[in-house]
Amino acid sequence: MEQLDLNELRGRIDEVDSQLTALFLQRMEIVEQVARYKLERGMQVLQPEREQAVIDRAAARAPEAMQGYTGDFFRAVMAVSRAMQQEIIDRSKADK
Repeated sequence: MEQLDLNELRGRIDEVDSQLTALFLQRMEIVEQVARYKLERGMQVLQPEREQAVIDRAAARAPEAMQGYTGDFFRAVMAVSRAMQQEIIDRSKADK
C-alpha cells in the first residue's frame, strides 16, 4: 500500500480548491445576471422548486455514499447565491 503524504494530499486539495474557486466565480457572475432579471420582473429571490431541482440533480450525479454530502455542498452554494441576489436587489432598490 502506498504511503500517504499529508503535504501532497493538501497540495492536491489546494489544486482542486483553485478550480472550485474559478468555477464559483463564474457561477456568481451568472447569479448576478439572474438577480438583475428577477429585479426587473419583480420576482422573489427564493425559488424553492428550482433550488431543490438543482440540489437533487447534483446529488444524483454523485455516488450513493456521497449524495448527502453533495446535497449539503449545493445547499450551501445556493444559500450564498441567494444572499448575493438579495444584496444586489436590495442595493438596487436603495439606489432608486
